[in-house]
Amino acid sequence: MDRATFARVALVGAVVATLAAGCAAPPVHSTSASGSGSGTIAQAAPAPGVATAPNSGGVRVAIVGDSLTAGGGRLLSDGLTADTWMTYAQGDGVDYVGGYAKGGSTVQEQAAAVRPVGDVDVLVLMSGTNDVRLGLSFGDSAASYDAIVDTIHAKHVVVAAIPPYDRAPRAAADYEARLERFVADRGWTFTDPWGFARAGDVFAAGTTVDGIHPTTAGYEALGHALRDTVLDVAGTRVSAPQAGSPVDTATDGAQATS
Repeated sequence: MDRATFARVALVGAVVATLAAGCAAPPVHSTSASGSGSGTIAQAAPAPGVATAPNSGGVRVAIVGDSLTAGGGRLLSDGLTADTWMTYAQGDGVDYVGGYAKGGSTVQEQAAAVRPVGDVDVLVLMSGTNDVRLGLSFGDSAASYDAIVDTIHAKHVVVAAIPPYDRAPRAAADYEARLERFVADRGWTFTDPWGFARAGDVFAAGTTVDGIHPTTAGYEALGHALRDTVLDVAGTRVSAPQAGSPVDTATDGAQATS
């Protein structure tokens, strides 16, 4: 083989090798197997649209609601604060795994925005104050409760009472009564964690910042009450004290919507 022929053969071989490398599958990223050995286990990607969260072995809880769940006129996805009841409910056997809540939102808006969450033991749904604020009847909202429950697809469903609403106390009480009957018909669990804040159909003195939202101490009481309900519904009781829950008895500034 003369030099020119040899050069042509070498060039063709290099091109073929380059094309083969370009068509190869991308490397699979994997994580070390926990425990021992040098082997690795590839982690499966979560299903599209389904949020996942670490599992510590506790009751996996998703939450949906308005500012009474998000903690003020904000989004739950911004993180938990001293005015988010889940701050005080999580830990020691309760795993917060996500959900949806937005200040000022109605049940209908929540049903449209919520996305599936994987492997939920208990859904806690607390909403309706903004429906009352906007003059929506429970009949206008009933199908949205079903839609939220169908989206989260939890093993157990807890629907919490809305708090007193000082601007329209009778309308809130009427909505509440229909909600409780609806929950019973569905076979879900209804709970009223607002006993500490009720004085008839309005907030008790010193428990609210604006007639709509509780004080920070009220959010803490709410969190402990809902934690007890979650553990009861899930069939798990945890006697160990909760550690590390932020406690701040200062009140917020007034909020216009829940």
